[in-house]
Amino acid sequence: VTVGLPPSLARLLTVPISRAFRQQLPAAALSITEGLSISMQEWLQNGRLDIALLYNPPTSSELETVHLMDEELFAVSPRTDASGDVAEPIALQALARQLLVVPSRPNALRMLLERQMADIGCQPRIAMEIDGVPAILDLVSEGVGYAVLPGHAVQTSAHPQRYLLHPITEPRVVGQVYLVTSARRASTLTQQAMVGLIRDLVTQLAPSAPSPAEG
Repeated sequence: VTVGLPPSLARLLTVPISRAFRQQLPAAALSITEGLSISMQEWLQNGRLDIALLYNPPTSSELETVHLMDEELFAVSPRTDASGDVAEPIALQALARQLLVVPSRPNALRMLLERQMADIGCQPRIAMEIDGVPAILDLVSEGVGYAVLPGHAVQTSAHPQRYLLHPITEPRVVGQVYLVTSARRASTLTQQAMVGLIRDLVTQLAPSAPSPAEG
């Protein structure tokens, strides 16, 4: 079974998925790949991946999608002696005035941020485009700019104590994560079992995830 994960989720899910796979499907082989949502859509269609978790995938007759969870994004700033432990909320319009360290296009979370800023008549001020959550966080800690990331991307980083997570308001910025398979290829029993395993794990790990019985 080949599974694709976006970088922001890979650190949270790779080990739990691998552990559960070994326990429940000991006779099968697992391959996990990190990739951008737009790349993984293509890999699903050409057979390189069996299953992928994608942010906000497009409606397509080529893909079968199941909503797994909503992920709130936070503005990430460095924790300093002056800031203490208080992470004040920040309005999206105010965030648009801050320098940002963001992934390059067509990263799905970057595109979501740009769309929501455009909806309120703003656009992001980009200090640097960096592909890779650890590098983005390193630059945030050096004061280059804010990042916009899911909370778990910071909490599972090497030094979470270096950062503050500011809730984004007016409006909130929320990405939707979907479990996606190819609509053109029949799935094996092992792949079907893996889909159930991933849904169960995400339900356990993500409080905002729907239960497996939901759409």
